[in-house]
Amino acid sequence: MRNTYIYTETKKLIKKYGTRDPFEIMDQMNIVVGETSRYKTLKGYCFMSCKTIYVMINSFLSEEEKMIVAAHELGHIILHRSQLKMAPMQDDTLYNMTDNTEYQANLFAADLLINDEEIEDMVQNEDLDYFGLCSSLNATPELMSFKLYSLTKRGQAYHMPMEIQSNFLAK
Repeated sequence: MRNTYIYTETKKLIKKYGTRDPFEIMDQMNIVVGETSRYKTLKGYCFMSCKTIYVMINSFLSEEEKMIVAAHELGHIILHRSQLKMAPMQDDTLYNMTDNTEYQANLFAADLLINDEEIEDMVQNEDLDYFGLCSSLNATPELMSFKLYSLTKRGQAYHMPMEIQSNFLAK
């Protein structure tokens, strides 16, 4: 995928549906979203059955984590739709950097949930450190790392203050 492909796809969705909220987007796309308490470690999964797409999210997650998982699963739906026809896409670890489809879904989630312009405005504040930036934008440090990586892939200069930990939410 080109450096701008994932970002471009998120921009199209935001423009088309008028929101960055993955739950609202999936609702407008007629994707069936539910919660499950059946799994302790599985964060979420998506699958297609009879031309209907389903997303299931672990009910034990915090609201912030549910939003990230929803955006991540929406990334799979948009970027990897043909794979959904073969088998469910299951995610027990967010921020996975080793699997290409997971990595792409994480970049999609970051680009969907975090606005470029808000970052540009916030980094002008010299008193704000990395974790203050994350807090101000209601983003986890790991999600922010994916967003900053997306920005740098698109030619903007941002310092990556931490390595992305693939097992952050696996604990």
